[in-house]
Amino acid sequence: MGSKMIGDILISKGILTKEQLESAVKEQKRTGEYLGTVMVRMGLVNENNLLTALSEQFNIPYRSIKDVPIEDKVITAVPPRYAWHYKFMPLKLKGNILMIAVSNPLDIWLPEDIKLNLGYDVEVVLASEQEIRDCLRKYYGVGAETVDKILEKSTVKSDKAGATDIQAVEDISHSAEDASVIKLVNQILTEAIQSRATDIHIEPFRDTVKLRYRIDGVLYETPIPPDMKYLHPSMVSRVKIISGLDVVERRVPQDGRAKVKIGNRETDLRISVLPSLYGEDIVIRILPTQLMLSMDDLGLEAQEREKLEYLIKKPHGIVFLTGPTGSGKTTTLYACLSHINAPGVKIITIEDPAEYELAGVVQIQINPKVGLTFANALRSILRHDPDVLMIGEVRDFETAELAIRTALTGHLVFSTLHTNDAASGVTRLLDMGIEPYLVASSVESYIAQRLVRLICPQCRQEVPSEDPNIKGMVFIGKGCDFCKNTGYHGRIALYEILFVDDKIKELILQKAAASEIKRAAVEAGMRTLRDRGIDLIKSGRTTIEEVLRVTELGG
Repeated sequence: MGSKMIGDILISKGILTKEQLESAVKEQKRTGEYLGTVMVRMGLVNENNLLTALSEQFNIPYRSIKDVPIEDKVITAVPPRYAWHYKFMPLKLKGNILMIAVSNPLDIWLPEDIKLNLGYDVEVVLASEQEIRDCLRKYYGVGAETVDKILEKSTVKSDKAGATDIQAVEDISHSAEDASVIKLVNQILTEAIQSRATDIHIEPFRDTVKLRYRIDGVLYETPIPPDMKYLHPSMVSRVKIISGLDVVERRVPQDGRAKVKIGNRETDLRISVLPSLYGEDIVIRILPTQLMLSMDDLGLEAQEREKLEYLIKKPHGIVFLTGPTGSGKTTTLYACLSHINAPGVKIITIEDPAEYELAGVVQIQINPKVGLTFANALRSILRHDPDVLMIGEVRDFETAELAIRTALTGHLVFSTLHTNDAASGVTRLLDMGIEPYLVASSVESYIAQRLVRLICPQCRQEVPSEDPNIKGMVFIGKGCDFCKNTGYHGRIALYEILFVDDKIKELILQKAAASEIKRAAVEAGMRTLRDRGIDLIKSGRTTIEEVLRVTELGG
């Protein structure tokens, strides 16, 4: 009767036709699922329509819970494993009455179960499954139900507040193999990948553990259950096991790699473990197994793209990308290599580390422990007859001089330097001890790069500018569920392309200051990082604050 009623309600609202209801009932008989579940899965109704109809059918209020403030006493009253297992969210506790949100009103035994196990009378409201899941994650933290289950079965907790037992290595190793710890680490990895994080930081402190994700270049703390601190040694062991590191060794830094599959997506993990005061600090870098980047993905203006394509098609010379760590230099280099990668071109890279796999490109990972440095690898590579070389980073005189001599002997070389702008790349090489005539004759261009976050398209709104350099109206992101209340979603690169023309060569030979070189480049038509940032602000793609974070508007 209930099934007929829900169908009748949806038909009366004009959401469903009789024919669609009949096909859904037929499918329900085949699968044994709830009729509502079948209708949503078949795309006949959406969850909002279904819950509105169920609210009418069962006379239960339907509400959005995503912005409902929930007191700590409510969260404390319901164990996480219980809430996660039965997929309900506790909302309010008044006296002995517990208000909960459920997505399936047909779970009629749930209030009785709560009364029996927790001792509360229950008041039920309907909410969407996604909102319930988001609230559970927000208030209980990532992996809360798993932590709860593990600690319920174990004696890991110490009698001393905020301390953990020092277990034997065998015990930690054994607990790390436990399915529950594996599940906990998998939950953290899955959550990070689904949140578009590029790094996971698991950091132990005196009486707590912090979990932070880097999303769009900025670190955000993620809620976790306080009791996760007791499982930190087991989590470290699990991470070490999947990345082939020494579980026994806790006194020295270790670096490893792992490959995981989540759903249909394969992901490479680069893992670094560092001994700290209160345990081992873990940073996991998340990388796609293959970087399928094209020049279109870089967000270049038409004029910038034309310049870059001209540079990467040159038969010889050096192109330097400059910028701080995390500014996207490697990604741009890989996109350039992908663009010129062809059967007739031999490309070899020397990297530390080799972050992405490029099909058809010979990639070498340096290993200083066995004497395989950038300079040593570069000497040997030339015997392999390359057309194009990519050197991960020029760090010292020896590598810089070899790279320059390689370019002068008819090879196209790409590399990176850590400088603040394009013009400073010149002075960086001169500071290393490279002769000005070698710098002037070998380098074709210096490209400075920064990444700025893009305003979230879902909560973008117009406001008056408060910066004297930008007049009129600008856009900001107010913050919403789509962008996790940051106001930003995704990133784009700012580029500053300095061509080494005759005037710049003359200044290099005179050992001119970076500011003088930059002035001459701007006079010759170079657009600075600031210019590109202002364009993106005016077009409503990023904010003044974001451009100020990576460059100077007033300079």
